[in-house]
Amino acid sequence: MTAAKAGHAAKGPSGSAASERASLEIEMAKAVHPIMVRALTPLATYFGGIIIVYFFIETTTGFLIMAPLSGLTAAVLLLAEHRWLAEYRSIRQLEVVGLGVGLLIYANILAFLHVHPEPARLSYFLLLMMCVVTVSPTRRMAVGGAVLSLASMLVKAYFHGPDIFAQFAMLSVACSFVAFGVVLLMREAVERAVKARMAAENLRGQAQEQAEKDALTGLPNRRRFFGELERLIDPATAAPPFHVGIIDLDGFKPVNDLYGHAVGDALLIEVGHRLRHVLAREHMVARLGGDEFSVIVTRPVEANDVHALGQAAIEALRRPFKVGDIDISISGSGGFARFPDNGSSIAEIYERADHALYSAKSHSRGDVVIFGARHEAELDNAGRVEQTLRLSDLNKELFIVFQPQIDAVTGQTAGFEALARWNSARLGPVSPGVFITAAERCGMIDVVTEILMRKTLDAMAQLPPAMRVAINLSARDLVSERTIERICTLVRDSGIEPGRLEFEITETAMMTDFDAARDALSKLSAMGSRIALDDFGSGYSSFGYIHRFPLNKIKIDRSFVTELDGGDIGHNIIRAIVDLCRNLKLDCLVEGVETPEQFAAVQTAGARYVQGYYFSRPLPLPDALSFLERETRPASRAS
Repeated sequence: MTAAKAGHAAKGPSGSAASERASLEIEMAKAVHPIMVRALTPLATYFGGIIIVYFFIETTTGFLIMAPLSGLTAAVLLLAEHRWLAEYRSIRQLEVVGLGVGLLIYANILAFLHVHPEPARLSYFLLLMMCVVTVSPTRRMAVGGAVLSLASMLVKAYFHGPDIFAQFAMLSVACSFVAFGVVLLMREAVERAVKARMAAENLRGQAQEQAEKDALTGLPNRRRFFGELERLIDPATAAPPFHVGIIDLDGFKPVNDLYGHAVGDALLIEVGHRLRHVLAREHMVARLGGDEFSVIVTRPVEANDVHALGQAAIEALRRPFKVGDIDISISGSGGFARFPDNGSSIAEIYERADHALYSAKSHSRGDVVIFGARHEAELDNAGRVEQTLRLSDLNKELFIVFQPQIDAVTGQTAGFEALARWNSARLGPVSPGVFITAAERCGMIDVVTEILMRKTLDAMAQLPPAMRVAINLSARDLVSERTIERICTLVRDSGIEPGRLEFEITETAMMTDFDAARDALSKLSAMGSRIALDDFGSGYSSFGYIHRFPLNKIKIDRSFVTELDGGDIGHNIIRAIVDLCRNLKLDCLVEGVETPEQFAAVQTAGARYVQGYYFSRPLPLPDALSFLERETRPASRAS
């Protein structure tokens, strides 16, 4: 019994090796199969077409010998391609078909040499050899075909005399080295590729698991998330209605930029742990990439329950994180959509969850939004706006209005903010918040920015030479090197002094791509233009990054002005930001001043520059020029 077992064990490795060799031989033949098949079409075309050549250049005897053989060869080659080798069956199949085709080509060469026995024609055997070694399915066929070709050539050369024999003998040696070098290299390359493919297939199970797992957090990744969506939506699954949610972190980019990617990665790992802990095990939590996570709520629940579930996840993210010795506070926003109510395909349901997330980040940052009828109407409207943008004559329909920026000390206009407007021939007036967002989404923001920039520069030529004008740049503008270069070119070509231009950017736009934004602003600043940080306090409000940008001005968000009526909090915040600007030697402007009381409070807080409806609504250029003229006359300012 023991001896039998020992014998079996001794035989095991050798049997395994034989099995591996057999598998390798089969896989090699499968790899060579398409090479053989692809070679048959040009060969069949050649032998079919050469019949026409024979008809014109051969004698009757030569034509009767060569034409039928060439026709037979072409027919056999086509049969081999479309029937005998249409699909791989075995290595013997390839050898038999290859042998038959090779012998037919060999017979064609012999017949041609019978009709044309000139020594120079013997080189056809060399071509045959190269063809055989290239497409033969096995080494033995390659060697056999090469030996037959060379032997036939040398025998025929021998009968042409010693000089011809010596010439072709030397040629055969050289060609043999080339041919066998080619076959060895090709076979070795094919064998390596086949072995690599076999190894890859053996590891596919492990690789499949790794391919669907996020390497950083260990959560399912984007691929696994969409694969699960595809499975749930498949009618064969008959899955009940479910919700898809997207959760995006608010304030992650500043963490990444201030503390480095190592801290950012550690934070993402902790975020993944919290989301997995808060959400039930039956729900899939995945990381889509960057600071964006997703959840599939597979348990049938109502919208209120989904909102509560998402709110629990957001609340968990609001709790401070401890990464090493660093305390970090961030938040998150979420958007959810329900299948099949909000969409019947992966693209539709994901788009609607993403739109709900966008709505949360735009209007109620740090909250959860469930996609509903209002959002569906917004999507439809956005689609119409995008389509209209593409079809409109934007040079004619886009225009600029100017809102004065007032020096609170002198009471005079210090500059204007150029505000974009679109009066669409199809849609009528469209809000800047709508069409700028649509232009960014559909890839037309560079076109819109260039048109607005041209119109602003043209208007500046009519304003007093010392009057500054501020123009807004979108997040996409900031990260587009091409757009920034185009803006610089337009300014240089306009003849307008670059120092009269002030480019306004938001905190959110700066954080979209910190390094790209810094490079873009540095380029604009180097040109001589000024840089203003718009809506300060509405976004990340981190003082840590202000010194890393070439800023000249900070514009305090209007939300702080509305809090002036509620007590000292708004007043103290404005005073603190004004003091910060003074210490950093930055200009400070307060937006949204609409009443005399607000203006007085802002002056008390120490702000030098103000802007708002109390002074003027945005004005067309002729009205803006009239506004400046009225300042020179002793008249009271109308509200």
